[in-house]
Amino acid sequence: MSRSITEIRNGRQHGPVTSFVSQHNVAQLNPFVLWDHFQAEGLEGTTGFGFHGHSGVATISYPVVGDIIHEDTDGNQGKLEAGGVQLMASGAGVLHKETVYPHQGDTDAFQLWTLLPQDGFEMGPVTYSLAQKEAVPVVATSDSETKVLVGKHADAVSPARHCVDITYLEIRLNPEATWAHAVAKGQSSGFIYVRSGEVSLNNRSLRARQLGVLNQSDADFSLTAGNAGAVIMVALGQPLQQPIISSGPSIHSSRERLAKGTGNIQRLTTSLRETSRKAV
Repeated sequence: MSRSITEIRNGRQHGPVTSFVSQHNVAQLNPFVLWDHFQAEGLEGTTGFGFHGHSGVATISYPVVGDIIHEDTDGNQGKLEAGGVQLMASGAGVLHKETVYPHQGDTDAFQLWTLLPQDGFEMGPVTYSLAQKEAVPVVATSDSETKVLVGKHADAVSPARHCVDITYLEIRLNPEATWAHAVAKGQSSGFIYVRSGEVSLNNRSLRARQLGVLNQSDADFSLTAGNAGAVIMVALGQPLQQPIISSGPSIHSSRERLAKGTGNIQRLTTSLRETSRKAV
């Protein structure tokens, strides 16, 4: 079966965030369960998200403009510079905080979430890793540059490893250029997001700030840019064969695990508050 676009989404904007996956369609792109674009201009000082909890998911952060400082209750912390990628698997529960440092008042970043496999990872320990821009491989041709954030493209493999079988790419295409990708066996779920310009797949076009849901297939495919070129993101993954039960910040394979993960987050929140009061 050839690849095609089955649905085009324009997203739902709330403040500086545009979301393309919601509670009613959370299972459609399995293993991907969130795709957010965070963009703001003219900021003074830092912005971001204070301590908040997750369980059962992995969060993958990719800042294009501006840096992100990460801190979590498992003791992980680090500065992710623009152009790098950060992956945190929340396991049985964690609180984390992300402080965004805009560049000349502007910030532009993406966050992708995946499920965690129910055996060994969904209720497992927290893991954290990042690869700065200079460590992320780029495959260059005469017509395109492909940045391999997670997974593999051509012979390039990202140092950012994940327990879920996914490919996550950023592609810059010259005007009217064609880009092709050999899909890994089993990576039958996925989407294309257009950051700028226009691309087409099998005669269906996507414009800037649109997400195209791909049909279920692991066939190879190619994209063609419009006459102004394009910058796009592509996410492909192997669906996990497990139930998907979501509360929003926590997503699990059973209600019992969801309750346990939520309880762990509540305990961590109480502990953090007590620690903060003692420090005052």
